[in-house]
Amino acid sequence: MPWDLVIKNGTIIDGTGLPGFKADLAIRDGRIERIGRVEGDALRTVDAEGRIVAPGFIDVHTHYDVQLDWDPIASPSMQHGVTTVLTGNCGFTLYPAKPEDVGWLAGMLTRVEGMSKEALAEGFKWQGGDFAQYWARLEGKLGLNVGGYVGHCAVRRMVMGDEASERAASAEEIEAMQGLVRQAMAQGAVGFSTSQLDLHVGEDGRGVPSNFATPEEIVALCAVLAEFPHGVIEIIPRSHSEGHDEKDRALLLEMARASGKAIELGPLSPAADHPMGWENTIRFVREAREQGVRLHPQFSTQKLTIHLRLNDTFVFDELPSWCEVLTKPLDEACRLLRDPAVRARMRHDVATIPRTAPIDLATLEVEHVRDEANRELLGRTVQELIDAGHPGDALDVFLDVSLREELGVGWTARAPEIAKQFMHHVVTSSIQEPLVMSGSSDGGAHLASFVGADYTTKLLTDHVPGVLSLEQAIWRLTGMPAAVHGLVDRGTIRVGAKADVVVIDLDRLEAGEHEVRADFPGGTERWFVDARGYDMVIVNGVPVMEQGKHTGALPGEVLRGA
Repeated sequence: MPWDLVIKNGTIIDGTGLPGFKADLAIRDGRIERIGRVEGDALRTVDAEGRIVAPGFIDVHTHYDVQLDWDPIASPSMQHGVTTVLTGNCGFTLYPAKPEDVGWLAGMLTRVEGMSKEALAEGFKWQGGDFAQYWARLEGKLGLNVGGYVGHCAVRRMVMGDEASERAASAEEIEAMQGLVRQAMAQGAVGFSTSQLDLHVGEDGRGVPSNFATPEEIVALCAVLAEFPHGVIEIIPRSHSEGHDEKDRALLLEMARASGKAIELGPLSPAADHPMGWENTIRFVREAREQGVRLHPQFSTQKLTIHLRLNDTFVFDELPSWCEVLTKPLDEACRLLRDPAVRARMRHDVATIPRTAPIDLATLEVEHVRDEANRELLGRTVQELIDAGHPGDALDVFLDVSLREELGVGWTARAPEIAKQFMHHVVTSSIQEPLVMSGSSDGGAHLASFVGADYTTKLLTDHVPGVLSLEQAIWRLTGMPAAVHGLVDRGTIRVGAKADVVVIDLDRLEAGEHEVRADFPGGTERWFVDARGYDMVIVNGVPVMEQGKHTGALPGEVLRGA
């Protein structure tokens, strides 16, 4: 019987961290069947001379739950070598859900995760149900593999209704939530996700449901995972950018002990008022490891650039006066933003309240306008407009210009050079820590603000060699996340493993420029980043991407925990 696909003469980096080696690779029936010298006929042979042959990359922090309805390759992640994504992070899933709650949950995602209302209305079809029903819709329609968490917010809403966004749960309600988590885990959820970030505010201006959970509730839901051989817990604690305070540290240790599972933390993203918080997190992770607790913070190699419009942004939601206004209907928000008393409160909050993503209003630069009359503003910063004579301070100018187009003016927030240098230090230091996980692309989310799917490519081009060897970097993207999440058939190149493989031309490998594309349902715009140097991306033995183009194949699988 001929091989389905043979890749000859490549240098195999197998995802274990061990040195690469020259060998052929033979694939049959979706699995790797031979490594070494391969003889015999093949339906297709690929010459990988001068190329790297590695396991497909695993992106552990995405929000592609919705986008997969119309985009089976979860672009642009597959363009960057990703063959498996984990969705439903941060406690945000659309299951389990009653039919009457689907709209509310979708609205939460449009606010918290920056998903387009127009794209969801046009391209997302889901009427409610459980984990199994949600993913059954996409069986046979995926270009890559997908694993899904069960999210705390949906579970809470299912049990408590609208009061999930108002109060603590009773003992009976917690027990009912445990039943829903148990059901999802039995149906194959990869784990349980939650968030405590104050930044996470729903479309109605209230904190998301998980923010109202007590530590006792969170631990009780995590304890359900002790009943299963598989599962991971994913959480962004309230004080994560500060390095995790004593309350959060105690909670994390209790979650881990109650569940017996690894805990994946949010990205190492230092806040302006706690610049060394990431080091505190690393120290805590080391201490926890000595107690037998596995904590895995994430690192990111993304650009420090955010794009925003006041009619579609989450970055000011930690400021009560801003959040109160920006979650109002557009006409009311515009009216309030012209009120001097409202501006005074906003000015006070932006000057005095610490934020996860602080933005200096004076440095914001106009990057997009609709009206011809406003084109003269393009490329100018708030400070430059003040210097040119625009009345008021930075807040006045930012709001006045935004109001010219009903808050639709696009702005770019770029980090100062010193911040870029500091974050480079954070990344180069953290990626050498054995328990720190690559990831945090946020794929499928915040599409009007940034795109982070190029983190895989940037890790290989910016940090290899020098910080990491090629073998170490590939392990960070493949074998490590597979081991942490129990993806036993993926993440390494070995006989018997699922044939998720990337063929890479390192000499050509690079991430493209970030650009806006209007390719979502209804012509909705999003930020996109292409890649060069990925000759082939193979999923379950089938080439899905060749030279950056989708072949049309859809061999992806819904991954279910065993």
